[in-house]
Amino acid sequence: SRLYDRDAPTNPRKKMVEKFRNTVDNTPFQRNQLRRDIDKAPCQENADSFQSYEERGTKHVAVEETMLPIFEFIDENVIGGKTSFEGPYGQRRVIYCDYTASGKPLRFIERYIREFVYPFYANTHTTTSVTSRQTTRFRQEAREIIKKCVNAGQDDVVVFTGSGATGAIHKLIHALQLTGKVVDKTVVFVGPFEHHSNILPWKETGAKIIRIHDNDQGTVNMKMLEAQLRKYRLAEYNMYVAFSAASNVTGIQTDTVAVAELCHKYGALSFWDYASAGPYLKIDLNPTLTGYKDAVFLSPHKFVGGPGTPGLLIAKKRLFRNPVPGGCGGGTVLFVTRDTHLYLKDIEEREEGGTPAIVESVRAGMVFQLKESVGTKTIEDREEELCRNAFQVWGKNPKITILGNEKARRLPIFSLLIHHPDSGKILHHNFVSVLLNDLYGIQARGGCACAGPYAQDLLGINETIAKKFTWFLESHENEDVELSCREPLEIMKPGFARVNLPYFMDDETVHFVLEAVDMIATHGWKLLPQYRFDPHTGAWENRYFSADKAKPPFSLHDVTYDEIGVVMKNTGKPLELDVRLEDIAQAASKILKDAVELNKEINTLDDERVEFKDDKNQLIWFLQPQEAQFYLAAETLKHKPNTFVRTRLPFKPRKSSRATRRWPEIKEIQEYLKKLKELEVGEEDIPQLPTVNNNTTAMNKKIDGDHRFIIPREVWKPQGKSEELIAIGKKRSKVCCIQ
Repeated sequence: SRLYDRDAPTNPRKKMVEKFRNTVDNTPFQRNQLRRDIDKAPCQENADSFQSYEERGTKHVAVEETMLPIFEFIDENVIGGKTSFEGPYGQRRVIYCDYTASGKPLRFIERYIREFVYPFYANTHTTTSVTSRQTTRFRQEAREIIKKCVNAGQDDVVVFTGSGATGAIHKLIHALQLTGKVVDKTVVFVGPFEHHSNILPWKETGAKIIRIHDNDQGTVNMKMLEAQLRKYRLAEYNMYVAFSAASNVTGIQTDTVAVAELCHKYGALSFWDYASAGPYLKIDLNPTLTGYKDAVFLSPHKFVGGPGTPGLLIAKKRLFRNPVPGGCGGGTVLFVTRDTHLYLKDIEEREEGGTPAIVESVRAGMVFQLKESVGTKTIEDREEELCRNAFQVWGKNPKITILGNEKARRLPIFSLLIHHPDSGKILHHNFVSVLLNDLYGIQARGGCACAGPYAQDLLGINETIAKKFTWFLESHENEDVELSCREPLEIMKPGFARVNLPYFMDDETVHFVLEAVDMIATHGWKLLPQYRFDPHTGAWENRYFSADKAKPPFSLHDVTYDEIGVVMKNTGKPLELDVRLEDIAQAASKILKDAVELNKEINTLDDERVEFKDDKNQLIWFLQPQEAQFYLAAETLKHKPNTFVRTRLPFKPRKSSRATRRWPEIKEIQEYLKKLKELEVGEEDIPQLPTVNNNTTAMNKKIDGDHRFIIPREVWKPQGKSEELIAIGKKRSKVCCIQ
């Protein structure tokens, strides 16, 4: 956590890092030797040349002085890392913060594939030619590398399948043969964080699905899981536990070993979705004797360098009970006659029907190889630092809610709500994401991140309210409703804006992203009048940026081929432009500062507006451009009118860590009450402790009730009591809020 200051004098280690950066073409031996020299180099002796996080506050320092050389090497090799685009507010550089959805390709991986894999490319279903032998070797080695990286044993198989974890889950379900009487006696426990891909395929089998909730700390409720496992073991059910290693919404991690050990204690199988966690956390199939994982699902396309890779199913051999392979075809059989056929016994071959994704599999092996070279401990340390920095900046802004318990161990995946206190509403997640793109070039994502049940938990949406929102997403063509409601209104679907900070992102860019989100949270609503939305699609667009300009600049229809080669239409827009982040930040700040003046000439009255005739108006949770226009007009007046009504949100986002912070004060009050009883103070003068409901995080207490509690003044000053008690009584102004 001690980092070199940006303006510190040049130090020996920095010189070596500069030398390392210029040795890309050297041999691996030479580069490894330089790495060792860097590790041995003395740090700057000047005490002022480095600061701890606490000492430097929100100040961030340059990448070359704080990050490992391999981080910088990865960052510089991201394809599209310096791509720019023309937006409503001018030229912007793409800052990619959506690695949770999909990674970005790397030059050095693509260069290796272009120079060594493609020249010898051939089908792997033969070994009679040099090209087929070389291609087969590449693919076999990719499988071996992955097995080694995940600590797979002799009883584990690696199957390349589909385009991500979804394909792997379907492949496993087919192997388990969940049909007929078997499925009637099967129960699947899904975790609190699950992606739709780890819920819907299991539901469609017809098996009983039970969702395990999270606990007060925001992690898996182990007591609930154990109770359910005990119950269904007595009922003699086949039990499968399908959990995520980390949430793609909050990044909160699951203790995979503890859960797996509990599962195996009761005879259940543990299946793990590593789609979000895989690129960053250690994947250990066999960590302990009983903590092994029966199956793991992976999406290598989410790794840096991973686009263009297949999904991965890594599982125990005994799970493949299917006599017929999933996706049977060429490559899965040993022999076929006119009337009969014989499938291969090797699971990895028989489950990969047809010509496999050969190059894609090789690429998957290389991204695992890269992750192993960086080191999971190194990645985890860096990501812990990124989480700390994000909470340090965003936690100070009362307009930002970071969903999920901040004290839980988590990846730097942040799902954000941006509040507008005057109205009581939230800025629409799609508007926030569009504004991050248009003002700063930051690529974020709005919505529920394909984890609807968990998103509803975090937003505080119960089933009754969820059904009301579902009504807006259905078609009502033949019903007697407002004209605007006859088609689905996706604008009404609640959600959040999600930002991800990759471990190799340099500190300057990290600082830029943190400050950008902070600025939009504080001033972003002022630009609402400059935007319009489509109530049916939920899309937002800048009113001054024409549809033609907003259209993606490149199209496959613009590509033609002739005797010269490939001819592409000239868009006149550079793919890469060296735009300084500092300049972008200054330009964005000026736009936000001048928002009041810029919006004076805008007429929002003719724009689309969400409004209903009945009590459905109470479900409108986001601030609309017309409302923002009124609030901006009020800001220009010396005496602001008190005519605006603060709306109560139809749901209450959950902040599970707040009550935990108050618990030490509750304990202090308990001690005080104990002393009052010892001094024989009358019962009628002793205040009752606050009670809390089942959702509180106050030391796992489950007591009915939910209210605020203030200790009466008269009790804080008992007459004729000890000086010690009077000293405690001076804290009478302290208020303890539960929930």
